[in-house]
Amino acid sequence: MSNPQDTNSPLKIKITEDMKASMKSGDKKRLAAIKLILAAILDKEVETRQSLTDENIFEILKKLSKKSKESLTHYQEAKRDDLASQEEYELSVFKEFLPEDMTQEEVENLVDEILKEKSITEMSQIGQVMGELKKRSNNRADMGFASKLVKEKLSQTTT
Repeated sequence: MSNPQDTNSPLKIKITEDMKASMKSGDKKRLAAIKLILAAILDKEVETRQSLTDENIFEILKKLSKKSKESLTHYQEAKRDDLASQEEYELSVFKEFLPEDMTQEEVENLVDEILKEKSITEMSQIGQVMGELKKRSNNRADMGFASKLVKEKLSQTTT
């Protein structure tokens, strides 16, 4: 594993420190979840051949959370409560390291601001809005909700 001190990411250092604390306390469940995070970070570092910033790590955590939510749904549908509880726990650990998500109201205000600033009225310009939203929200916006919202607002302006 890469040395956490060789990084410009305070978040990676915090995750590594949490791993050490989990090892010392014997919390195997938490340790396993943190090792998943560190493995995903290491994979990305090897793939890109550079150390990651906090923003890159937030993206990784979002992806891990999304996968975990999907797995949780599947396990619950299959009545596999043992696996579902493990997935819920991992999800809670992932969320500890993520910044607080924006509220739907905050997302709506930001979308309105972007539409007004860029004078966007066509559905074909949705990519511009989403790109700008992702940048301004620092990946804290629920992009699924935002996409529906933008489509709804653009369909109102074109009718």
